[in-house]
Amino acid sequence: MATTPTLSAPVGPGQPNRPDDLRLLRQALIDFSNRGFLQPPITLAAEGGWDATVAAALQAVENQYFFGEADPDNKLETNDTLFQFLVQSGEDSQRLAASLSSETYGLAAAMVPGGVDRTKRSTVQTPQLVNGKMVMKREVKVEKVSGNIRSHLPFILQALTQRGLNDTDMLMMALGTVRAESAAFQPIDEGISKYNTSPKGTEGRHAFDLYDDRSDLGNAGDGDGALYKGRGFVQLTGHDNYQTVGGQVGVDLLADPDRANEPAVAAAVLAQFLKNKEPAIRQALKHNDLARARKLVNGGSHGLPAFREAFAAGRRYLGLVVASKARQTVKAKAAAKPVPKPAVAPAAKTAAPAVKTMPLP
Repeated sequence: MATTPTLSAPVGPGQPNRPDDLRLLRQALIDFSNRGFLQPPITLAAEGGWDATVAAALQAVENQYFFGEADPDNKLETNDTLFQFLVQSGEDSQRLAASLSSETYGLAAAMVPGGVDRTKRSTVQTPQLVNGKMVMKREVKVEKVSGNIRSHLPFILQALTQRGLNDTDMLMMALGTVRAESAAFQPIDEGISKYNTSPKGTEGRHAFDLYDDRSDLGNAGDGDGALYKGRGFVQLTGHDNYQTVGGQVGVDLLADPDRANEPAVAAAVLAQFLKNKEPAIRQALKHNDLARARKLVNGGSHGLPAFREAFAAGRRYLGLVVASKARQTVKAKAAAKPVPKPAVAPAAKTAAPAVKTMPLP
C-alpha cells in the first residue's frame, strides 16, 4: 500500500528546506499542473531548492482554489491545508483510474465524446378516433441509448489494472489513444488511405499493398498488409505485433487477426501495447511531451491533434471535478479538527493581605 507523502520539516522562506522535502513538493506541483488542475500550467524544474518559482507555483494554487491564501504563516508543513490539498488531489486521481465510477465515465466522455450515451427521438403515429373520425396522433418518443463508453470502458479499466497501469496518467494515455484511433470508442478496422494503399492505376494495386513488404512490421509479401492491417483500439498493425502482443495477451492473433476487434481483446491489446512502452510513455507525460507520447504508440504524428484535444478536455474535466472535490475534502477535514483548548496556567499564589488595624485613641 502506498504511503501518504509527508514533509520532514517546514518548507518556505527561512525554513529548513531539506532537499528531499523540496523534491517531493516540486514533483507534487508538477503532477498537479500536468493533470490540468492548474490553469495556466506552470513550468517548474523537478530539482532545486526553495526559490521564486516554487513560491509562485504555490501562490498560483492558492489563488485558484483558496482565494489567494490557504496557509497565512508563509511556511508549508505536512498538516497544512495547501500541502494536504496537493496530496488529496493526487490520491483522488489514483482512485478515479482504479474503478468504473461516475467520475471515470465523465473523464472518458470528455476525452472521447463520440462514445457517450445519446438520446434517440422518434415520431410514433397511432390511429385515434376523434369526433367520429379516425385521425393519426403523433407522439415523440424519447429513448436513452447507451454509448460505447458504457459497454467498452470496463474492459479497458480491467486490462489496465491487470498490468499495473490503473493510474490517471496511463488511463488518459489509453483514452487519448482511443480518441486518436477510434473516435466512437469502438474497436475498428483500419481504413484504406494513401498511407497504406497505392494510388489508383498503380500496377498490382490492392488494399493495403503498401504494407505487404514492410519488413519493419514483419510482413513478408502479398496479402500480409491486408491480413495484418490496423485493428482494435490501438490499431495493432503488422505480423510481428500481432504475434508478440497476441502472445502476451494469450490470444493467437496470427491465426485469427479479426479477434483484435473483439472489445475484451482490443482492450487487452491496448493495455499491453502501452505496458510494453510504459517507461518511455511515463517519461514523456512527466514532461508534458504529448507529441512524444503519441509517437511511441503510433510511430509518427497521425492523430496527434485529436490526441492533444483529448488531453486538454480531460485535464479541464479533472480540474473541475477532482481538484474541486479534493479542496472540499481537505477543508472539511480541517473544519472537523478539534480546536485545542488553550492551557490554563494555575493561578499564582498570593500572600494574604495584611490586616489593617485602627490606631488606638
